[in-house]
Amino acid sequence: MARSITRPVAAVGLVAALLAYIGCGQPSSTKDAAADAPTNPLTKPPAVPDSAGKSKLFANWPTPAGALVISGEQDGYLEPCGCTQGQQGGLTRRYDLAERLKAQSWPLALIDLGSLIKDPAGSRGGPEESKFKFMTALQALSTMNYDALALSAEDLKLGVGEVLGQFLNNMGERTKVVVANVEVPGFEGNIKPSLRLNAGKARIGVTAVLDPDALNKLADPEKDTLLKVKTVAESLPGVLADLEKDTDFQVLMVQGPPELAKTLAEAHPGFDVVVGTSHFDPKEDPELLNQGRTMLISVGKKGKYVGVVGFFPNTDKPMRYMAQALNSRFNGPAEAMKKVVQDDFRDLLKINKIVESFPRHHYANAPQGAAFVGADACKSCHPATFAKWSTTKHARGYDSLVTDPKPNTVYDAECVTCHTTGFEYNSGWVSAEATPHLKGNQCENCHGPASKHIESPDDRDARKFLALTAERADQTHMCLRCHDEDNSPHFKFETHYGQIAHKGMDTYTDPKVHQGSTPKVARRPGP
Repeated sequence: MARSITRPVAAVGLVAALLAYIGCGQPSSTKDAAADAPTNPLTKPPAVPDSAGKSKLFANWPTPAGALVISGEQDGYLEPCGCTQGQQGGLTRRYDLAERLKAQSWPLALIDLGSLIKDPAGSRGGPEESKFKFMTALQALSTMNYDALALSAEDLKLGVGEVLGQFLNNMGERTKVVVANVEVPGFEGNIKPSLRLNAGKARIGVTAVLDPDALNKLADPEKDTLLKVKTVAESLPGVLADLEKDTDFQVLMVQGPPELAKTLAEAHPGFDVVVGTSHFDPKEDPELLNQGRTMLISVGKKGKYVGVVGFFPNTDKPMRYMAQALNSRFNGPAEAMKKVVQDDFRDLLKINKIVESFPRHHYANAPQGAAFVGADACKSCHPATFAKWSTTKHARGYDSLVTDPKPNTVYDAECVTCHTTGFEYNSGWVSAEATPHLKGNQCENCHGPASKHIESPDDRDARKFLALTAERADQTHMCLRCHDEDNSPHFKFETHYGQIAHKGMDTYTDPKVHQGSTPKVARRPGP
């Protein structure tokens, strides 16, 4: 903590721009950006236009001596997906925010709490896509001239060796990994215990710690060979004392449970700002500790927010804080970032055949040899049901990827899984060339692979396997696999299920519907 600066509690300006909306998607270009702006009358900045005609950011602040932009817990959300309006986040928006602050003559330093990805093994796009996401996120930080990235156990789940290699190859010269209690022999040029950053006239000392318990849970044989882990207690005091010698403000990032950040902030009151993880969106106000001397903040989940700290040395308000939602207000061209997170990223997915090579598995409890056959194979016996399905957005799910203004979404496994049929299963979607009959969200995504039923329509076991009631669909949260809080924040099963329900729409008195046939498009299932 800067010894020349006093900060009474009342001196800390606390401003937050928060939205209660959940999601990551990109709103429609026709959506009024003002609808995404802060709504709290006590904290909403006045709409002062800048030189480009856009509302000036942080218009109720004086120009700071320097500012710190803090991001983190991106959790693999590189950009809004576009499935619904009003969603937040995305690296292009973060880029736009930083560029606009620079255009307002704000000297910036940028730091990230880490967790660029989340649970690679269980991610919707699969572990290989997670590797490319991590690579792309590092390149994005480099493009934005980030100064520091905290080491995260979540990121290390990719594999310790993999992550270290990516640090070497994708971070550029400026961006450094920072962690006080983990040493990585041979990586001293890339991984530092602390950093001294210059943001205009503000000199900022930054360090980070990684909870050893989180590292202990990593099942990686390279961990003990490549990483030398110390306790936080033996490493942090010396780093803080060193930073206090020649920096005005000291910042600590804590990769661990949210309560660990508070514990460390209280144990080490020299830190001006402590950044912790969170299970929720940021609070409107930071928590003030140590009689108002330390600001404890989080930046929420999925990259939907950034925290901005303005520094005003030798004034009665040395720091001001705002949690800024990355909403449609930040709609600048951001071409440099779009190249990284859209063009280059999806080119990698296409070249490496991420969708085609996705790890597939058997459909649980399916009859032996059952395969996905596509809705056309169901049409002759279920014409009325097929006709209703054909009018729904489910039927046109793949078309929305083809017409997406973002390039090559058909090669993104995270998108394809909800816009095709049978993706991730042995006989399911592979590509438009190999499985054109499985475009869109068809019957079998709810009922399961139907080839055995088509071969023997009156086989009781095959029919029982495909049977699905509304109660079962609700209890198993089947729809929420795609209609989750990110992609369908307003989804309610009791309302929306009725829009696709089709019980009793067809009759089966014609003897032909009981004869059965061999589906021509059925693919040989895997093991």
